[in-house]
Amino acid sequence: MNHRSEREHLAAALRWAARLGWQSGICNHFSLAVGADAVGPAGVLINPQGYHWSEVTASSLLLMNESGAVIDGEGSVETTAFYIHLAIHRQVPTARCVLHAHPPYSTAIMCAEGGRLRNCHQDSLRFHRRIAYDNEFGGIAADDNEGWRIAYALGNCPIMMMAHHGITVTGPNVAHALDDFYYLEQAARFQVLAQSTGAALKVMDDNQADRLAPGFQAIDTQTEDHFAAIRRILDREEPEYKE
Repeated sequence: MNHRSEREHLAAALRWAARLGWQSGICNHFSLAVGADAVGPAGVLINPQGYHWSEVTASSLLLMNESGAVIDGEGSVETTAFYIHLAIHRQVPTARCVLHAHPPYSTAIMCAEGGRLRNCHQDSLRFHRRIAYDNEFGGIAADDNEGWRIAYALGNCPIMMMAHHGITVTGPNVAHALDDFYYLEQAARFQVLAQSTGAALKVMDDNQADRLAPGFQAIDTQTEDHFAAIRRILDREEPEYKE
């Protein structure tokens, strides 16, 4: 039940996210389903309540069972993490990794009327037709209803941008989810900065985006290589994340 490599991967993602300014205080949460079998995950690794992401280690992560009870680790799971993450892991089997946070640029887009990521940069094409937009903000996810509402709103998309809230990125593993999260925030940053000039965005039409997007959405070694580079930096500068 140790899941050492999975713990190290999730701890690395949290440490890197802290460096990039994606977290809010000691809030927000990353999770990873582990021990999968024919009927679902054996458990879900998640960051413990009360920790800054920069101090999370592999051993400090908690393992929840399918009912949300902590079965390995010391500490508790933040309430909204419990409801949001368990609902998504149950509803979307392909969402092995679920990253939920309020990073500045993508969240800023969802604080604007009609907020949408526009195809104004090549990084945006990576997310063309892959994003679900949740416009029905339900307040704090303090019960099953809001957790399941969020999970259903995600639908068949791996990514959700949430009005008045933040973003949720899912993937088959930590490397893919973190890579998508990074480039989503980059695309949002370019869009927000372009809009700050006061000029209209130069948006590709849907036909052009449909034609060009597959080249940016193809899975290649870049995703795994990106995560390997992140871990090499952390191995040198914050090796305690593996503890």
